[in-house]
Amino acid sequence: MSANGANGVTAVLVHGAGHTAAVWRETQAALRHPSLAVDLPGRGDRPADITTVTVTEAADAVVADVEAHVEGDVVLVGHSVAATLLPAAAARLGARVRHLVFVAGIAAPDGEPPVDVFLPGRREQVDARLAELRAEHGGQTLEAVGAKVGLAIDSLNLASQPMAWAGVPPALPRTFVRCLQDPIQPRELQDAFIAHCGAGTVVEIDSGHTPALDAPTELAALLDDILAASGRP
Repeated sequence: MSANGANGVTAVLVHGAGHTAAVWRETQAALRHPSLAVDLPGRGDRPADITTVTVTEAADAVVADVEAHVEGDVVLVGHSVAATLLPAAAARLGARVRHLVFVAGIAAPDGEPPVDVFLPGRREQVDARLAELRAEHGGQTLEAVGAKVGLAIDSLNLASQPMAWAGVPPALPRTFVRCLQDPIQPRELQDAFIAHCGAGTVVEIDSGHTPALDAPTELAALLDDILAASGRP
């Protein structure tokens, strides 16, 4: 964990499904700006039932870490399913948030679950699979279930909950990082996520679904550009 935004803007990095804050280590090492990597509930020093973590609880974890470790303004960066909680965290942090960055970020309109965007017409199957995972792994942390199972749990659990955009200023800048080699998100799906998150800027990176692992230096450069432009005049 590294953060000190007193004299600038801090990148707050929120991992995606099946990961922990450690996924950002190489990106943080390459960043010129200060950064804070957050562990969501159900891993690290936040033990919880990974199968039932709510978007609100996940956003609370982000807000708590920012309030404890960061002075000054922040840019919230969410990878994949972590994007579902960025609006809730931004609403809580208010004017401190200068920019939202969706790295292959999953998004849906206000009040709708993102799973209906990327798995349309399959809600019954998703609910059944999530029920199976909860029956088998309820009460466990990511460390207990392992990254592969945790990927499925996080993705289905968080993406099955409605996104809430209330309290996010319409003028708040938003950037979508399009991963050109993403095997999970085809271009059409990325375009839907871009529209739903309201990104006014799209930047591309030659990476698979997780650029923090595939292209950390390139990702850091993209984030540094956003951070540099996000300071108060």
